[in-house]
Amino acid sequence: MMSKITLVFCLLLTIFFGVQLKCGESIAPVLPTKVTIEITNSVYNGYLDVHCKSKDDDLGLQHLNVGQSYSFSFFPKYFIPSTLYFCRFIWTGGDHYFDIYVEDRDGYCKDKPCSWNILANGPCRWISGALKCFPWNPPAAGERLLL
Repeated sequence: MMSKITLVFCLLLTIFFGVQLKCGESIAPVLPTKVTIEITNSVYNGYLDVHCKSKDDDLGLQHLNVGQSYSFSFFPKYFIPSTLYFCRFIWTGGDHYFDIYVEDRDGYCKDKPCSWNILANGPCRWISGALKCFPWNPPAAGERLLL
């Protein structure tokens, strides 16, 4: 015969998995899921230099021709949603930053991968069948942007 503690634990576990299956879109998956970010150069005047970082990882400088893509993958923080990746985008006439992955905003990217098109006026991403464009991050104090 099962003890009361074991029975309560099994009941709570069953409820947790049931909620995960029913409401999986708004709750983190049962197991950590790898997220892939894909960045496509849609700036139509030459090369786009992309340099992405998180607090712990520097992904290095990437050079993308028009239409070329670059992608990277990672496991977001599972219990405390605080993963952040930001990128610097430089092209002839432009120099901007954008938070390419914010765990609270992007979650586990239901439209795997999180695909971004980088345009001169800001990055855009398809979300729930609609193209959503975002503004660039404001410039840091003392930083001069080429416009």
